[in-house]
Amino acid sequence: MWIVLLLLTLSKFIVGEPPWWNTAVYYRILLDSFKDADSDGLGDLNGATKQISYVRALGADAVIMSPLSVKSTDCSKPGVIDLAEIDVRYGTLNTLNAFLEKVNKLELKVVISLPLQTISTASECFNSSADKIVGYEDRIVWQDGTGNDIPPLQNGIDDWIWHENRAAYYGVRDNEAILNLCSEAVAAALASAQCAWLRRGFSGVLLNPDYEYDQNCAWKLVQKMAAEAIICARSSNLEIPVILVESSLDAENASKYYGDGGVGANSVLSTALTFPTKQSSPGLALSIHATLLYTPRDSFPTWTTSMPYESRITTRYGGDSVDAINLLALMLPGAAVIQQGDELGVADTILEWASSNATCWPSRLLPSSAPFPWSDAANGGFTSGEPWLPLAPNYRYANAKSEFVNDNSHAGVLKVAAAMRKSPAMGPHVEIKRLGDAIAVLRWGGHGSLLLVANLGKMPSEEKLSAFFGLPNEISVAASSASSSFPVRAQVAVDKSFKLTPGETLLLAGGPRHCGGPGPVDKIANKLSEGWQKINKYFSMLAKNELLKRYLQNLLFSAWLSVAASNAVSRAGSALALMSGGAGVRSPARRGLSARPTPAIDRARAHACAPCTDATTRVAAIQNTMGTIENHFFENFINLYQ
Repeated sequence: MWIVLLLLTLSKFIVGEPPWWNTAVYYRILLDSFKDADSDGLGDLNGATKQISYVRALGADAVIMSPLSVKSTDCSKPGVIDLAEIDVRYGTLNTLNAFLEKVNKLELKVVISLPLQTISTASECFNSSADKIVGYEDRIVWQDGTGNDIPPLQNGIDDWIWHENRAAYYGVRDNEAILNLCSEAVAAALASAQCAWLRRGFSGVLLNPDYEYDQNCAWKLVQKMAAEAIICARSSNLEIPVILVESSLDAENASKYYGDGGVGANSVLSTALTFPTKQSSPGLALSIHATLLYTPRDSFPTWTTSMPYESRITTRYGGDSVDAINLLALMLPGAAVIQQGDELGVADTILEWASSNATCWPSRLLPSSAPFPWSDAANGGFTSGEPWLPLAPNYRYANAKSEFVNDNSHAGVLKVAAAMRKSPAMGPHVEIKRLGDAIAVLRWGGHGSLLLVANLGKMPSEEKLSAFFGLPNEISVAASSASSSFPVRAQVAVDKSFKLTPGETLLLAGGPRHCGGPGPVDKIANKLSEGWQKINKYFSMLAKNELLKRYLQNLLFSAWLSVAASNAVSRAGSALALMSGGAGVRSPARRGLSARPTPAIDRARAHACAPCTDATTRVAAIQNTMGTIENHFFENFINLYQ
């Protein structure tokens, strides 16, 4: 039994060529662990310049670089010292220029990560704030009090520390002072640092602005940073930069980073594929669904395989799920981020193996930050010295040298998927279904069709592709996970069942999808009429609210007229567009109704706008639409009369 979760048509809302970041494949580099060129055990820009061709060969279009800002060399006072300058442990302006020159030759974009939330207590910013220097007074989160009266802890604050000179407490997290993101002075300083990096040749910035202390300030800050980035680019004759946001908020709240009126983040990294424990196919599909529904219509989400401060795929879900997560990121609509090492199935390291030397490294020691394994040699070819962190325990076989030349490896599968993503078969439309314990993503509408099927369950799962209407009778295996029994170029019959073992993943390619002719307009109109009658039964509850009654009548009448006048069921999407704001229908928010209808109407569109289903399914889609609208407005009725 399968459940249709979502059907989207990806439209181009920007005149001319869409921006590159809408569909980019990013490779996220932790410079500290990428490649060490000077044998000090820490990755650096020279090492990245030497090995960056690997990223292009994987099929990536862009790089997300970890922060390069100057950090404290005093382990008792960790954190950023200067946001706008390069830490000498990574390199100099000359080595940065050499890196960017190499990247440009490879036709790669580079996005720089900009730390926003905390700063070292050894920084000029902190000390000037402590001394109440004009313009710095409120750049740190301060709390008045006395030395014996510690303020209560608040969200986002690990501890309060007394500062004798200021005679006040400052908030700390991870032993670093917390910046006051509500301060105009902080926003200006961050925008200035952002502009400095853009002028050096970076194509955008990645921000991590979640601010539990006052989340409203975080949303406003991203809007300011986006506006300032455009001003910086125009004043410096640069291309418009991309503003990416990484957030741990739920999909609804994370979507607020896109801002109002188009001023905000260009894309928000989704956490749908990065849950700490493996989700079931329904749970994962619902997380994907939520991300897509809350993303504004003129924007695209970015799917990441892992978060930088959390475990990698192999450690989170096991090695058999590596290909499933990587390929989902590449096949879902929008951009994709491959976390360094996820393309190889590299595991987290074991911190107990770390050296006990007293070196103060720029970044925190985390299991997921293990050095990149270039080969199975000593220290994985990462450094000829002692690495700042031990390599992952599986690096002897999970390394670039072993996997890059093996078409059946994790890296080999990813390379094929990245190439197919750029092929004419990667159509603009996407359909997502649950097939038993598997999740399936169909990309169609191009010169062919691409279908990803991944078993995320713990048991073997039997699948049948006929759940997708209009596919060719047979479809070929373009890539399969390392443990798969399906060889590349094998033919899979659409109307016959087949089994997938736990974690087994197939990327299938075939001819174009063929849609049927016009649907039964009369039946659809009847279903809408039935829906009207069902909603009418609630009108008696609304005798005291005549405005709301007229709003609902207009809503249903607009939908009925649009569908009755159409010659094909695909016009049902237009009817629903009228429902959500067509001519003569005023916004419910202006009539005193909750603003919640937007997600409900979006879900209704997703069910009703299926352009390639048989007549029975089309009628059922309209029936589901009416049920969605009926249930949603009934909830609003209850809220009004409580």
